[in-house]
Amino acid sequence: MMSDCPVVSTKLGKVSGFALAKAKCPEAQQVYGYLAIPFAKPPVGNLRFKPPQSADAWKGTRDGTKYPPGPMQSTRYVEIFAKYVANYRVADENPRYFDEDCLYLNLFTPKTSNKAKLPVLIWFYGGGFSAGSSVGYHGQTICGLQDVVLVVPQYRLNAFGFISFGKNSSCPGNMGLLDQKMAMEWTRDNILAFGGDPNNVTLFGRGSGGISVSSHVLSPMSRGLFHRAISCSGVANCNLVTKENNDVSTGFLLKELGIMDRDPEIILAKLRSLSAKALMEAQEISAEYHENPLQKLDDFVTVVDGKFLSKHPRDLITDGNFAPVPFIIGCNNTEFCGVLADRFPKGFVTGEIGEKQAMDLTKIAWQVADNIPSNKLDEGVGLVKKEMMRYISPDDRYKWSKLPTNVMLDTLILLPGVEQAIAHSDAGNPTYMYYMTQQLRMHHNRAFSKDMTKKPEFCEADHIDDEVFTFGVPFGNGPVAKEMKFTEDEKNLSKQWMSFICNFAKTGNPNTPMSLTNWTSFKRDDQRHLVVKMPLEEGVDLMGERFEFWQNLRAKMATT
Repeated sequence: MMSDCPVVSTKLGKVSGFALAKAKCPEAQQVYGYLAIPFAKPPVGNLRFKPPQSADAWKGTRDGTKYPPGPMQSTRYVEIFAKYVANYRVADENPRYFDEDCLYLNLFTPKTSNKAKLPVLIWFYGGGFSAGSSVGYHGQTICGLQDVVLVVPQYRLNAFGFISFGKNSSCPGNMGLLDQKMAMEWTRDNILAFGGDPNNVTLFGRGSGGISVSSHVLSPMSRGLFHRAISCSGVANCNLVTKENNDVSTGFLLKELGIMDRDPEIILAKLRSLSAKALMEAQEISAEYHENPLQKLDDFVTVVDGKFLSKHPRDLITDGNFAPVPFIIGCNNTEFCGVLADRFPKGFVTGEIGEKQAMDLTKIAWQVADNIPSNKLDEGVGLVKKEMMRYISPDDRYKWSKLPTNVMLDTLILLPGVEQAIAHSDAGNPTYMYYMTQQLRMHHNRAFSKDMTKKPEFCEADHIDDEVFTFGVPFGNGPVAKEMKFTEDEKNLSKQWMSFICNFAKTGNPNTPMSLTNWTSFKRDDQRHLVVKMPLEEGVDLMGERFEFWQNLRAKMATT
């Protein structure tokens, strides 16, 4: 297979690749894959917890046919999501193979001529900055049908990527975001040889990957390295995933390790002396010290480090301090209802939880979303219930399951997304929003998959579901871990969604003359957005009165 794939010369050395099987679509073209290309030195030994360093050159031709190990992480997070993940394998991969030496990127392209100058998309995976890797993401369909280049870099996670000891320390945090930035610099310097245009780069990502994209839009350190941005199911101005510091998580980890020193340099020296396995095992335990279940999942996250992020993203957005690039922001309408179903109380899936359980879950979601002090939760949660139940029928058997998950969607994803979209649009930048509601039948009907874990009946478009459409999984060609079948509507939506994404990457406007529906740009006054389902629809007033409700309640909780 290697003989069918051109060897490409990067600025650090030559790399071989492989020819992927063509996507199951008549118009699909040949795509070539180049795996495990180093873009930074291994962040091990004395380089642990430090910003990434440029990779060394190599002699001969590097083998680019095998996936790299994923970043250090707990396998328990893999197990949470693995039951619902849908993809095709294009090379040998092991989603449970992790190593501290992880700073590699995978690249997929339909052309390797330096004259092709195709649009480039850089994908940042999600996982709450605690999990995730490049495994499962490839360009078989999106590159084969849309004539784009796909780059999937890996970045450090959890304490390895986000432990912090203050703005003035040698470890202010956000190493994972700096890994992404170095991958963007590598792309700028090398992508021409893979058929890509270094002057037409789009960042896109889901969950913490979308938050990462939003962070790069806000950071002056990333300016000029990309030209368009797409944040799916997450932006940076969310308190759960962007904090002033990681002091609480760092303290829990040091307590678990029995490190009592106060000098950051002494602490760092002791942490660097540990094996990666020992450090990861301690994190698995210390994450459980958090009282709030959501913080157990999102333990170490992005921080205001004074460099990459000079202020909290909310303040940067208010100041208008962001890159003036075209921006797509969006989410799914029942985020977390499926993938986190096992984390909710018994009865959540069947609609048999009671009001008290629903209110307790609502407090958990709202507290971390807006940093609500514990002594104010009871005062405010009654107002939350009154407002949110206006949109749920009293006869709905799933009403108490929907209440906390709707609050999670609003406060963790939708409200921050609309806030950033308004600021971005008000500044005169092309801005688009979407709201996906398409339900994947394989998650609900055994006729479409006997293997896939089924989701609650009321779950429509769940967290991660959009990736199936983004990467053209309905047209995948290769071995699968689970049986998957797709409806004609799902196939058509995937084609149209890839067209929107890639035309946006090409021009800054998602529409083409062939678009089934015109995607109108987002403005503050009417909040027009694309409702992503078949048939496609245009929506208005995305959050309705809930937008002002949440903003007013946040202000009330901050002053009373």
